[in-house]
Amino acid sequence: MNAVVDYFFSPNCGEAYLCHDLAMSLAADCGAKLRLWPMDLYVVHDTATGRRPSTDDEITPEAITNRLIRARQSGLRMSPVPMHHPTDPRMACRLLLAAGRMGLDEGPLALALLRGTWAEGLNIGDPGDLADALRQMDLPALELLRLADSDRLRDAEDDITAKAVEAGVRFSPTAVVGGERYEGDEGLQRLRRKLMRAAA
Repeated sequence: MNAVVDYFFSPNCGEAYLCHDLAMSLAADCGAKLRLWPMDLYVVHDTATGRRPSTDDEITPEAITNRLIRARQSGLRMSPVPMHHPTDPRMACRLLLAAGRMGLDEGPLALALLRGTWAEGLNIGDPGDLADALRQMDLPALELLRLADSDRLRDAEDDITAKAVEAGVRFSPTAVVGGERYEGDEGLQRLRRKLMRAAA
């Protein structure tokens, strides 16, 4: 049976942007079933530790340099200081959930939101910016935003946050398989090797 990977990430997170292709490859190359769970990292981290995360809004110059090097190595554009970061990720989380409910592929949309934040000056907390991004992807902006703003999707977003906390998630991105957590690039690489061995 193919592994089921619960992939928790925040759509405004630089590390999730850098890890996106690797995460998507778990399904494409390893035959895993990848379930995307967009979460509000601030709430998850607050609940788990009692303090705000320092990963993206208080990042050190050394970490910024390392991040930019990784981006270049991966062929990704990345701003050292994004125009709209940190920003509230909740609307973007609900937008991804809405896309899933409408039968759309969440992976490309997640990448567009991450790339938009970190390379294109997109404000994922602004419905107007989100509408423009959706139209550029030829997606039904009005329908998606209306669904994303519904009480049903707000409740679903809260449920994912609770699910992340229950799974012990503290970092974006984190893949969870069989109760084991795989954090960031190093964790996803380890999971990929494990899944490739299992598929061989």
